[in-house]
Amino acid sequence: MRRKVRRLMAAAVLGAAAILPACSQSAEEGQAGAAAEAAATAALPGRTDMLVMSCSGCHSEAGEAIADLSGYTQDRLMTALSDYRNDAEGTTVMHRLMRGYSEADIEAISAYLGKGKAG
Repeated sequence: MRRKVRRLMAAAVLGAAAILPACSQSAEEGQAGAAAEAAATAALPGRTDMLVMSCSGCHSEAGEAIADLSGYTQDRLMTALSDYRNDAEGTTVMHRLMRGYSEADIEAISAYLGKGKAG
């Protein structure tokens, strides 16, 4: 059990490290960097788990002020995350984070979190 917790924590740290550079980049720089990184890390085992762990830090049942994503469908997540990513004028944390994700990352996160929910 401890080994699994350590792996999940390491994945969360790696996920945060992978997306933090996107916070200070323009939309164009972030998308270009995200595309290059997505190509380089697409085969990284556990990448989707790592990305989802970075979401759960804020979006969980325990959070009161931030939306719990457990009730979202795959389509709703895909739309919301893509909207954040594509809004060049957006300045919230979500806008900045999503600019660091590739389209494939957003699809994987949406599929993982929206699994089994009718939409």
